Amino acid sequence: MHCYPQLQRLALLAFVTAAFGYMQLWVVDVTLASPPESEARTFYEDRVELILERRCYRCHNSETKKANLDLSNSAGLIAGGDSGPVVIMGDRDGSLLYEAIREGTMPPEGEPLLDSEIDEIGHWIAAGLEFREPPSAHEEALDHGDVLPVFLLRCTACHGAELKRGGLDLRSYESVVRGGDSGPAMIPGDVVESLMIQRVEQKLCPPQDQLLKYFVKRPSADELDRLRKWIDDGARAGILSADVASEEKDPLVTDQDRQHWAFKALPMAVEVPAFDGIEFEQPIDAFIFEQLKKQELDFSPRAERSTLIRRVYFDLIGMPPTLVEWQRWSERTDDGWYAAMIDELLTSPKYGERWGRYWLDVAGYSDSEGGVAEDVVREVAWKYRDYVIRAHNEDKPWDRFLMEQLAGDELADYRRSQDVTDEIVDQLIATGFLRMGVDQTGSRTMNFVPERVALIADALNVVGSGVLGLTVECARCHSHKYDPIPQRDYYRLKAVFQGAFDEYDWMSWKTRFVEVATPEMIARQKEVNPAIEKELKKLDADRKQAIKSYQDPYYEAIWPKLSADEQQEILAAIKDTPDRRTLRQDELVTRYETEIRPMESVLIRNHSELAKQLAAIDQRISEMKESLLPPLAIRALWDRGRPSPTFMLIRGEYDRPGKLVGPGVPSVLTDGKTPFRFNSPTPNASSTGRRLAFAHWLTESDHPLTARVLVNRVWKHHFGQGIVATLDNFGLMGAPPTHPQLLDWLARDFVQTGWSLKSLHRKILLSRTYQQSSYRTPEKDRKDPLNRWLSRMTMGRLDAEAIRDSLLTIAGRLDDKMFGPPARVDVREDGLIMDQAASNKEYRRSIYLRLRRTEMPSQLAAFDYPEMQPNCSQRTVSTVSPQALMLSNNSRIHQLANDFSQRILSRDHAILTFPADLREDQNQFEWTRCVECVYRTVLSRSPSPEEMQVSSQMLGQMYNHWYVTGVQHEDAAYKALASFCHTMFNSAEFLYID
Repeated sequence: MHCYPQLQRLALLAFVTAAFGYMQLWVVDVTLASPPESEARTFYEDRVELILERRCYRCHNSETKKANLDLSNSAGLIAGGDSGPVVIMGDRDGSLLYEAIREGTMPPEGEPLLDSEIDEIGHWIAAGLEFREPPSAHEEALDHGDVLPVFLLRCTACHGAELKRGGLDLRSYESVVRGGDSGPAMIPGDVVESLMIQRVEQKLCPPQDQLLKYFVKRPSADELDRLRKWIDDGARAGILSADVASEEKDPLVTDQDRQHWAFKALPMAVEVPAFDGIEFEQPIDAFIFEQLKKQELDFSPRAERSTLIRRVYFDLIGMPPTLVEWQRWSERTDDGWYAAMIDELLTSPKYGERWGRYWLDVAGYSDSEGGVAEDVVREVAWKYRDYVIRAHNEDKPWDRFLMEQLAGDELADYRRSQDVTDEIVDQLIATGFLRMGVDQTGSRTMNFVPERVALIADALNVVGSGVLGLTVECARCHSHKYDPIPQRDYYRLKAVFQGAFDEYDWMSWKTRFVEVATPEMIARQKEVNPAIEKELKKLDADRKQAIKSYQDPYYEAIWPKLSADEQQEILAAIKDTPDRRTLRQDELVTRYETEIRPMESVLIRNHSELAKQLAAIDQRISEMKESLLPPLAIRALWDRGRPSPTFMLIRGEYDRPGKLVGPGVPSVLTDGKTPFRFNSPTPNASSTGRRLAFAHWLTESDHPLTARVLVNRVWKHHFGQGIVATLDNFGLMGAPPTHPQLLDWLARDFVQTGWSLKSLHRKILLSRTYQQSSYRTPEKDRKDPLNRWLSRMTMGRLDAEAIRDSLLTIAGRLDDKMFGPPARVDVREDGLIMDQAASNKEYRRSIYLRLRRTEMPSQLAAFDYPEMQPNCSQRTVSTVSPQALMLSNNSRIHQLANDFSQRILSRDHAILTFPADLREDQNQFEWTRCVECVYRTVLSRSPSPEEMQVSSQMLGQMYNHWYVTGVQHEDAAYKALASFCHTMFNSAEFLYID
């Protein structure tokens, strides 16, 4: 071998890595072949050091350690960084350093390495990492910090906070030394006699029959070796010190990193542009005009009144004005009509339903848990939805709104409160914000640490994209490749939530409920619900008996063919839930279920009497359930005050723990020298106060991102595009703001006006910018083809909820009931997923439908309702054939067109009356009135003379078609008008906002 003897040992010894923060044994199983004697040996000092110095030192030195990697000396090169070793002896292609320079991802800025330089580094790695002066390395004894991750991952489910089986607690060094009922768990220096090693080696711990119950796996061979070595070295305690922000300069994030516009503190004041001879009532217009002048553009004319009415109604409440409302705003002659309309809509309860829906997208709201095994319904998730709607209608200050969602459980000590108030209940409901991700941890087979870590990652992703406007999830596995977010900062952020989301001390969704209510709620429920629940049990029993009576003949036909044992085995298999069945039971169900116990839908199809019976029972059940008061349970998140240590995970892998970190915030959003301070929120509270401190930091008046991200999102919903186009990415790879001063002015004004969302709406809607026409001209299309500078209003398509809610409103079939459990959604035999009408034959607004991840209502899905994986920062807008097919062919749409025509022709509306002898020539005036009514209701405008003529003629022709075939005149009129209404529902003008 032509390697230094020290280097051979180096390949087998433990390296000190900054990514781990403790000694980790790195064994590289590589057999180095001796290079030919004639081949020149490549030493680090000859060329590799010079290449790294020239290309890499700027970011990876002892002071600026990007990704916690120091390449300014050979020891740092060998130690590696956040992602582990960057060079592996003899393994060129497996070395991260070679991979990064070969693919050109490093260096991220400046000139890439020359091919010759890449080849030299690759040859040096492949040849065995040769040094003229090898880095000094020695193997240190392991301490408790090195084995604590093993205890947390494999042992504390049975020997930790909740359970201390055998009296043993393995969460701290003191408790490990103390041992349990059987005496010391380990004997320092004596691996053979240490009880914990004996039990693990004999596979008695964790016990085989307890692995699935407590969702643990046995220690791996490497983990067991680490435990042995720790004990053999004397089981040292060591000092468990977490990496947290201090008053010292941060070596991983520089002041230069903080110069990106979005990372700078929000300015205390922003100067509004001024122009000679031009004054704007709204500062917004001054900022927009400044950019328009630079592009040699100007504002477009003000939109027509009917256009503004429709635009504002859909923007603020998501539905068109009624005929009465449209006429009232159309006929007002005073100058203040527009502002009055805005104020009226902002006070409408429908406002919260519209704008609350936008926030539910950000939160990733769903009425089911999601996952691959099953998609369990979240029975009381709707309480969070109702909280969001109420908060918007009340114009709850946005800083308070965020604080309640991030740390509502820490705002008041609800556990010790003698007087539970509505506010305390609301604060607990608000924490449902952090529980909206896909959660499989209630499953019997999907509650291991990887699933828990994935759920925590979803929560951090929602906070990062929705509140901070940063793609923090990139730093879960490695330091962010573009933004100055070290992997360390991701895990500091994770540590903020560790008291509530602790993968080593877990509460599944089945147990994460609290029953907290005001005395009035409790008393009222005890008074109302018992009698209703008793009746529901009886109805449920009647329903089961009705089905059983029709299933019995199926049993009788096949039962004699089977033995008694086979019968019992089959019944047990069918009775068990799919996730609990054995392979044998799955086979039995597949073979016998449809034969012995046909599905309810099959029975209903084959037996009309049963269908009528079940329909009557279901109707009664639905009515009774509507009378029930909601359960007291709250699907909340709370801090238990005993967070496990937080370790960085190498490459994001749950079983590769690295350096220990403490709670903190992204360093780039601070000055880099300010510690993250937190305290228990109230005296003797069983809570860490970490999330509350984080919420206070987020809502500081000069926070770089919180207000900017929010006002940008509001701007997008009004104009179709954000000032920053990438709503969830304000980082270096995000789109730059088109109007940066305007964004800062809006954010500063938002904070100064008490974080009022409604005030922000008023300023935007009252601006000249918002009131522009969307009319396009060749000049504007040439100079501003994408309308980035807002020289006109952008036309946009209605979203899924607005289309459905508008159709129901126009047809008179919308149920205005607010709040409460979601409306039922069923999968039909034709595959469509449709919501069911309530007892009054009306349909609830889309926000109140049961939005289950695997059963998304077909109409909403067709028009781009988002999949919550885990949330939706910005919806896509597609134009695809299923949308046209849905509006053209769906029976529900046809029925709504019929309902609308009946509204128009009903005597209550007095739109059209029927003389004894109905003919086209005698009813031209009546058809005209129908056309006027349809246009005003569907499109919020009157028809043009040409539209009136064509539409009236079409109605007359369709009426004649039906009338001459023998259809009664009233029915012929209904059919003709329904066809016309259906055509209008399919028009582009109905689907788009001008």
